[in-house]
Amino acid sequence: DAKLKLAETELQLAAENLAAAALVAENGLFRNAVTDLYYAAYHAVVALLCAHGIETSSHDGVQATFGLHFVKPGVVDKNAGKHLGNLYHARLTADYKGYVDLDRSDYAEAARQAGVVVQAVILQIRQHFPQLDPARLEALLAKL
Repeated sequence: DAKLKLAETELQLAAENLAAAALVAENGLFRNAVTDLYYAAYHAVVALLCAHGIETSSHDGVQATFGLHFVKPGVVDKNAGKHLGNLYHARLTADYKGYVDLDRSDYAEAARQAGVVVQAVILQIRQHFPQLDPARLEALLAKL
């Protein structure tokens, strides 16, 4: 099934971003780590949307669609939607506002919020798409 193959690819991208976030944070590159954490959450949410056959074409579209189909109906913790938005804004700050310092505490908060989003996705994947395996994502999440 093409939608599940795409979802599997998105889960892989989310895992890669989680691994990258931990690696760059270990080296004190918190700006890069915050960006990677956003992309981990983003790709996890895109994986969930893909698995359900829902297509989006922008970062704003992913947030809005996630909210409409999963957050507002109470399918996932409402904080997952709020945190995805917070992470998006943190990524914009990290990428485009070089005059703003990001430190270990910013990374820790972004990691906490990304964890909520990714865990919400993992729960949905485990419940509704047992053929998808988020084990690597779970293992990397545990290391943050």
